[in-house]
Amino acid sequence: MSHKFLFNASFHLLLTSIDEELAKVEQEKGCSHCGGRLDHADYPRSPMGVPAQFRENYEEHISFCCADCRRRTTPPSVRFFGRFWFPAPILVLVSALTLGINERRLAQVRLHFGITVSESTWKRWRRWWQNSFMTTPFWQHIKGLFPPILSTAGPLPRELFSLFLGTLEEKLHFLLKLLAPLTGGVLRAV
Repeated sequence: MSHKFLFNASFHLLLTSIDEELAKVEQEKGCSHCGGRLDHADYPRSPMGVPAQFRENYEEHISFCCADCRRRTTPPSVRFFGRFWFPAPILVLVSALTLGINERRLAQVRLHFGITVSESTWKRWRRWWQNSFMTTPFWQHIKGLFPPILSTAGPLPRELFSLFLGTLEEKLHFLLKLLAPLTGGVLRAV
């Protein structure tokens, strides 16, 4: 699994532009509670696991506040996975590697991704994919589109990667777009 695209500016710029497009669509819909105008109310994020030269692409999460009822609306995102501290691409890639947690694999993640993920964090991510994710309205809504083996064959992110064709970078783009409804809107899971 080659991860070199994580050190390429075009990868991070593409994710930013996808998020901006998703946000534009959400803003045009208006407030889901009262139909009011949505104004930008972006909030800061502290990206973990992103190479230093690309952190600026992850320092703000696009969000809106209704001009009338003041309720917040957060659009779907391919850069952020809800409240997880690590950006979505890192979380999904590392989760796809969860064939077993040991010191050697933790060292490989440190070497290849330049991040330190504790064993407890990795286990928490794996539990989330195995338990919480499988019960989300989002997964209940789309699981019929996938072969039944997905829920039992291995780590779900790895299985989802296998559904897409192309390079790892292309597969990640497709998977992040698929999972974007989890991060905002009515199908929110995190």
